Amino acid sequence: MTARWYGSEPLPLGNRAEPAAVQAELARLADGEYAHVVPSTASLRPVLLPRSSYDELFTATAALLGLLRRTLLERAPTAAGRIAALGADERMYPLFTAGPVEEDYATCIARPDVMVGADGPKFVEFNIGSGIGGVVDTALHTAAWVAAFGGPGRMPFDAVDPLAVRDDLFVRAVRDLGVPPAVAIVGTLRDFGGNGRYFEVQAESLRRRGLAAEVFEPEDLLEGLGLPGEPRFRLGLRHFTILEWREHGIDLAPVRTALDAGVHLIASQTAYLIANKKVLGWVSEGRPWMTDRDREVVARYLPWTRVVGDRPVERHGRTVPLPELLLDRQEDFVLKPAIGMSGAQVVVGRSCPPRTWRAVVAAAVAAEDHIAQELVEPVPYRMEFAGPDGSGGHEADVVPVFSPFLFDRRDAGCMVRYLPPDRDGVVSIHGHGALSNVALALR
Repeated sequence: MTARWYGSEPLPLGNRAEPAAVQAELARLADGEYAHVVPSTASLRPVLLPRSSYDELFTATAALLGLLRRTLLERAPTAAGRIAALGADERMYPLFTAGPVEEDYATCIARPDVMVGADGPKFVEFNIGSGIGGVVDTALHTAAWVAAFGGPGRMPFDAVDPLAVRDDLFVRAVRDLGVPPAVAIVGTLRDFGGNGRYFEVQAESLRRRGLAAEVFEPEDLLEGLGLPGEPRFRLGLRHFTILEWREHGIDLAPVRTALDAGVHLIASQTAYLIANKKVLGWVSEGRPWMTDRDREVVARYLPWTRVVGDRPVERHGRTVPLPELLLDRQEDFVLKPAIGMSGAQVVVGRSCPPRTWRAVVAAAVAAEDHIAQELVEPVPYRMEFAGPDGSGGHEADVVPVFSPFLFDRRDAGCMVRYLPPDRDGVVSIHGHGALSNVALALR
């Protein structure tokens, strides 16, 4: 199935520019969020998928996202109850608001991480909320590949600009919420190496869509919004995570004041509860209300995932204590913290010394703050890379992680990351040096 999923026909590369010109187009990635992490990618083409495979990423994302949403919302009727059910630290979720916007805009921005195994795509994680990475980088990458293949009329693939799709989400929000057509982008360049163009690229995209847009660092937010008083903006892009801002020592009080003054920040705080990996474990284990179709989707697209604790679980028709299973089958599992980013604190059983694995399992069982997930055996994809001198190219296998963006239930493009061919480990850009690219659908 995997050969068919990746596509077995020769790729239509006839309209692609020469390597030096391709690299010149990719130079625009200096405006992306990953420019300060790794140099511009040395890949000489995007990942090109058959249309059916590309579309499957988005239909599966939508189906699983709906299951995650319902699972979290039905766990308890209030935010406090949901936090308690997750065993989460309520200090990590200080920005809830009253009213329908809190739940209505909880899953409007999502990006799962997907690995392709022998039987097709497996969704190993869901990032939900507007603090997710890769949107700008994917938009710039996509534009660069369109130019490198000769422009819209000559390229052999369809290209989606994630910024444009996200802009449409804000146009809808303006209409549905009855607020002025203006968006405050709330974030900090401390998250992006001080790249001054990064937020302006997003503001310019919103302005092209007819929305006024300004960027506000947290320390400037209240003055920029005109608070106290009537807010100059009633709608905002929440371009941050609580975890990152706490690490920076940023005071969240100005954001809380803005919310209390009637400013709507999208995506809402509830997004980050649904993104808790424990919810993925609950979905994998199954819920009483799931239909046969729901269970089929889970079985097909989710690797076996459970919240770690001292309890029995069923796997392959056997019921066993979960700690015993993890110790006996170390090579089969990955341990992940319920809350985390960029592959931090992810422990892969097969690459972990047994003594360390036993200690990690014991700590996770005691704290009940991790999930255990069956390891996905990835199937490599053949990628073309520039030579050391930037001319010519060579092919090598990579292990891609696909990250389709689903904004307001729409395809918003697909980021791809993979480690350079000579490197092994967790596929993450921050701290692990993975290369960034995009997946595009062949026509």
